[in-house]
Amino acid sequence: MARRLKLIVAYDGSQFAGWQSQSHGNTIQDHLERAFGRITGTPARVHGAGRTDAGVRALAQCAHVDLSGKPLPPARWVEALNALLPPAIRVLRCGYVSNNFHARLSAKGKIYRYRIWSGPVLPPFEYRRAWQPNISSALMISPASLPIGAKQKTARFAQFIPCAFDKKPLASRSTSMATASSTRWSD
Repeated sequence: MARRLKLIVAYDGSQFAGWQSQSHGNTIQDHLERAFGRITGTPARVHGAGRTDAGVRALAQCAHVDLSGKPLPPARWVEALNALLPPAIRVLRCGYVSNNFHARLSAKGKIYRYRIWSGPVLPPFEYRRAWQPNISSALMISPASLPIGAKQKTARFAQFIPCAFDKKPLASRSTSMATASSTRWSD
């Protein structure tokens, strides 16, 4: 019988084409599935809590995978997977969970952090991690102005994340609904 392994994964997505598997094989899901395949000798499908776009980073994204065969201790999975994954992808921790658990369907919420640099010079360590708006962007809506508990189209958030690797115009980005449970603006 298959056992379900829950993973907490961190990654710097700047060199990957997002989370979801694609034919070219350079996504977070592709790399995880190849690592599991090399360890177990059988194909494995990794399910993430959500998809991310190219270039996006995750500090702790939840995922799960169903595994058959002799189970390894969770600490051994972390060690074995990280030995095979690119340095920009890391399994932080994992553990066996009930087969009723699902990384996406069991999620109770997600936290998104948008970094806006308001200083006159963007430090090199903030390149591709923060957005430095031009003067005309100063009129943008503060994330703190979002009504708590109200559903918002996520395109409203898109104005906070135009990055060098995102060539799509704002009007062409896809939208979906999200409920803001809290917002915070800090300097």
